[in-house]
Amino acid sequence: MRLKLLLVIWPLWSVVATHAATPTAVEVPTASFSSSPAPLRAFLFRPDGAGRHPAVVMVHGCGGAYGKDGQLNARHAMWGDYLSAQGFVALLLDSFSSRGIKEICTTRYRDRTLKEGDRVGDAYAALAYLRQLPGVDADRIALLGWSHGAGVALDTIGQRQHATALAAPDLGFMAAIAFYPGCTSRNKQSGHFHPYVPILLLIGEADDWTPAAPCKALAATVAARGEPMRIVTYPDTFHDFDNPALTRQRVRKDVPNGVNPGAGVTTAPNVQAREDAKQRVKTFLAEHLK
Repeated sequence: MRLKLLLVIWPLWSVVATHAATPTAVEVPTASFSSSPAPLRAFLFRPDGAGRHPAVVMVHGCGGAYGKDGQLNARHAMWGDYLSAQGFVALLLDSFSSRGIKEICTTRYRDRTLKEGDRVGDAYAALAYLRQLPGVDADRIALLGWSHGAGVALDTIGQRQHATALAAPDLGFMAAIAFYPGCTSRNKQSGHFHPYVPILLLIGEADDWTPAAPCKALAATVAARGEPMRIVTYPDTFHDFDNPALTRQRVRKDVPNGVNPGAGVTTAPNVQAREDAKQRVKTFLAEHLK
């Protein structure tokens, strides 16, 4: 079964943020989950209002959590603010700083010292941290990642036994969202990929860094088994399409391209796709974190 949801472009005026959250720097204990040698840095975005709120763990891509100025980069700040405006506690997790890593985008995959699977424990450490936090509904926590972090999201929810690392294995993540993950190897091993919670995957059709075709094939295989995976593809859209800091299309020759060696990879903004993705994320989380 081929899955390709219709692209719906939402009016920009309908999604203008009216809420500005100031993130708080926190430390996430590794407990027995993460391989990090020190507590993980993280940034907490809180919504307005009293009571217990659903929450989202956000995991960054190969470029890390920060911009050139050392502050949270524009994408993570935007999404943290957007999610908190929708009533979610959002936790942006930094997997690199405690391990002495700045970025791994420019390193060939086989030479990277930190693989996506190595960060699964980070995600569960963040989940455990949020569960004990006042103002968080421990039963309603989702996972969201971009690129390398999207691969972390897939690895985290792709096998039920990962959740058994928790004291209450029936209360793992309740949903997951993956922006442009690498799906080539996962598609080849799709028989071993069984998401234990619903997952939404969003990717550009023109992505030459993490191509869409393997993700569409993976989603079709998983959905054909009756398992909860949906995919949205955006025509004429490249990697990093939701990054508000991008102003033009750019070819990064410093990043190895595993599909077309030597060609570099393309990043480009797509405002319409970004705003559509925000609405889809909002709807998906409302559906699965009821």
